Amino acid sequence: MKLMHVNKKILPWIAGGVFAIALIAIGVAWYVKTSGAPSFDTIAATRGNAISSLNESGNVLAENSVDLSFEEGGQIASVDVQEGDAVTSGAVLARLDSSSLQAAVQQANAALAAAQANLDNLTNGTRPEQLQIDQNGVSSAQSAVDSALASLDASNGSAYAAADDAIRNQTDNLFSNPQYNNPEFLVALSDSQAKINIESKRVELQSVFNAWYASMSATSSDPVAESDIASANLKTVKSYLDELAVYVNNATPDSSVPAVTLAAYRADIVTARGEVVQAIAGLTVSENALSSAQADLKVAQSELSLAEAGATQQQIEAQKAVVAEAQAAVSSAEVALDHATLTAPFSGTVRNLTAKIGMVVSPGTPVVSVTNDIGLKIEIYVSQSDIAKIKEGDAANVTLDAYGNDTVFPATVTTIDAAGTEVNGSLAYKVTLHFISADDRIKAGMTAAVHIKTAEHDNVVEVPSKSIISDNDQNFVMVQNGNALEKKEVTVGISGDDGMTEIVSGLSVGDRINNF
Repeated sequence: MKLMHVNKKILPWIAGGVFAIALIAIGVAWYVKTSGAPSFDTIAATRGNAISSLNESGNVLAENSVDLSFEEGGQIASVDVQEGDAVTSGAVLARLDSSSLQAAVQQANAALAAAQANLDNLTNGTRPEQLQIDQNGVSSAQSAVDSALASLDASNGSAYAAADDAIRNQTDNLFSNPQYNNPEFLVALSDSQAKINIESKRVELQSVFNAWYASMSATSSDPVAESDIASANLKTVKSYLDELAVYVNNATPDSSVPAVTLAAYRADIVTARGEVVQAIAGLTVSENALSSAQADLKVAQSELSLAEAGATQQQIEAQKAVVAEAQAAVSSAEVALDHATLTAPFSGTVRNLTAKIGMVVSPGTPVVSVTNDIGLKIEIYVSQSDIAKIKEGDAANVTLDAYGNDTVFPATVTTIDAAGTEVNGSLAYKVTLHFISADDRIKAGMTAAVHIKTAEHDNVVEVPSKSIISDNDQNFVMVQNGNALEKKEVTVGISGDDGMTEIVSGLSVGDRINNF
């Protein structure tokens, strides 16, 4: 008999086919034998409460904690607390030596008082007492001017008398007919022109004296004008006497004017010149005294005019600016003095106390801390994908590592930062929670697990979350319909922490679905 050759490569396929046929045959035989429908692992939709929450870890922090330092440098004069002391807001913690600062405040206040007084004087006008003082000042100055005028008038008379004596009594003996139009100089001179000149000047002096005397004799004479005339005339007389002295001192005795006579002439000229020089000096003193008195009178009159007129608005505004500047200086000095005292900004406990009496500190160097342990808070960081799930006022349960998961401390979400912060390379938002009740067991620095209830829907239809099939934006479940399962679209709500999901529509309580 001839044997058929079979390809070894198709043997596995043949075997598989035979096995499949066998399974089908067995199934058909079982079905025929039992005559029952196939069964599925299903579960009924139930009614319950769906609760969704967010779990994060964080740290317990003090409500307020601050490192304190002096804003002014200096030497610490007192330390008023000890480490661990409980202090209230505003309590003094330490002080700097403030003697120089107190002096600065006093000085600033004194300057302010002076500036304000000046402003009050300007705005109130001159007091009657001051007006009387200024009027008296004018009267006194006028009296001084009158006295100076009288003194000048007397000096004018003295000047005339001195000049008249110097010429007519002391030196006219050097001439024959000196007070006439043809005087003759008795001293012999080698220079005939010099003799003519000195005789001619003596004639001119006669006219000077005549006019001078007439001016002084006038009833309406003005001492100031007379002083000007006297000064000019004295200069003329002095010039004449100086020239006469030169001639006489250079003259040679002769039979008409022997040496004794010539010596007497020289002595008379010296006397005459001394009288004129003294008269010039006296007149100058009187003129200066009058000028000074007139200047004083002008000042006194100006002061009286200003006092009577009062301050201008511009002066008042300028003084107001001075007062404002002085007030600012007081405020600045007081602030500096306040900075010499370190106070607690809020109630709390003294920590990290390094301040010591006698220590010299620089501004900004921390010397003590204050921590407020009342109203402890927790800070957590929530990712941007979860931050929309929570809001201020949400309730939370907190467990602390120190006490285990069985000890729960209720808390509330109080603030959610509007701006995100990068945490471990991802954007997150800081969320702050506060414990609802104070508890001595809670300490700053403890590690906390925070469980925030984000949503809760009561009495809703719910199914196991694993039984929901998601396809893009649609959700389905496999619902039992007789002996078969059919795909049915549903609308889901919140997913609870217990593995159940809310079904908003598409299912009713009791509907059986495939339980994958």
